[in-house]
Amino acid sequence: MKVRLLCALLLLLPASGGGAPPGSDWPQFLGPRRDGSSSDPRVAERWRRDGLRVAWRVAVGVGYSGVAIANGRLFGMDSVDGDEFLFARRTSDGHELWRVRTARSPKDVYGGLGPRVTPAVWEDQVFTVSAEGEALSVDTAGGPLWHRPLRAELGWRPPAEGTASSPLVADGRVYLMNGGAQGRALLALDARTGRVLWTAQDDQPSYSSPVRFDSHGVAQALFLGGNALFSVDPGSGRLLWRYAWPTPDFVNAASPLVIAPDRVFISSGNDQGAALLRVLPAPGGALGVEEVWRHRGMKNHFNNSVHHEGVLYGFDGRFFTALDLGSGALRWRERGFGEGSVVRAGDHLVVLGEEGEIALVAPHRDGLRVLFRQVVLSGRSWTPPSLAEGAIFLRGLSEIVRLGG
Repeated sequence: MKVRLLCALLLLLPASGGGAPPGSDWPQFLGPRRDGSSSDPRVAERWRRDGLRVAWRVAVGVGYSGVAIANGRLFGMDSVDGDEFLFARRTSDGHELWRVRTARSPKDVYGGLGPRVTPAVWEDQVFTVSAEGEALSVDTAGGPLWHRPLRAELGWRPPAEGTASSPLVADGRVYLMNGGAQGRALLALDARTGRVLWTAQDDQPSYSSPVRFDSHGVAQALFLGGNALFSVDPGSGRLLWRYAWPTPDFVNAASPLVIAPDRVFISSGNDQGAALLRVLPAPGGALGVEEVWRHRGMKNHFNNSVHHEGVLYGFDGRFFTALDLGSGALRWRERGFGEGSVVRAGDHLVVLGEEGEIALVAPHRDGLRVLFRQVVLSGRSWTPPSLAEGAIFLRGLSEIVRLGG
């Protein structure tokens, strides 16, 4: 199992917009729709018009967790002197507003490199899970709201290379990957109180984060565990459908990618590959699922693919790759970014290479078209960009940078 799984990222959820333009916030891992995309076109427009400038750069403790952005504040996690923290900063200048200790930052098999979980923002609350399985919520001013010790109460089980599954907050609930047997692999808490609402299914813990999905008029919460993709009823945890996806060492890290109205893309490393699924209505208002295609042409080790106009763009190991959505056929693959990450800004792609080089790419099914590229971060850069306020926010191993805007 590779050390790069340390950075498998996690999930977060929408916050209230506060009158901000559509797409101006990034309140969870992988953005407002949890699909790695922003509808705000300003990032690409400003980059093409004015170039990409560093607005500010601040040092933080170590960690791979991404940053959530809502209402002029940035929320993230880091590790300092063996302790793990949740913090808030102003998006305008990077000034730290508060920080809250969450737990000790235990060393894993690779020596420990800080938290991997990205906080989630919903209304006036911030949510996260510590490396030791402490689920908690604070208000956006840093005041404590509730704390739930999952290890002690529900037998929470971290995966081998550290917790990376981020909380999903929707429907007034917090959805978490708990892991384990006795119907406790999946979990939902009341967002306001932290009360356990339901637990469900048996499976090994994974590094993937849950996703909400509505299809055929049925609400679903999707969890990619260590051995399977589960679709459950968000209100009760009742199983709606299941798709077997056993991966060596339970290394499922990328989150399910929902493609409206009825498709779900999943991908894993360790030579597992990818699959496109279609959700189908079944008699009695139930749901079923069918496999559209499956092959090893896109193996997302830890960072997600994105979808744009019938093409999937993502990293097959160290190859930046494009697949036809309908057939799964390879359109092209290129080296040059290492095991990077990609998000979509309107009709453009923002690609971050693992050595800190960022690029603006015009997505095209017939070949890689890089418009601009420059080195911004130093060292290992595995955390995908966050797009908010018409700017790009990058998390390096021990720094955060705002570009443009």
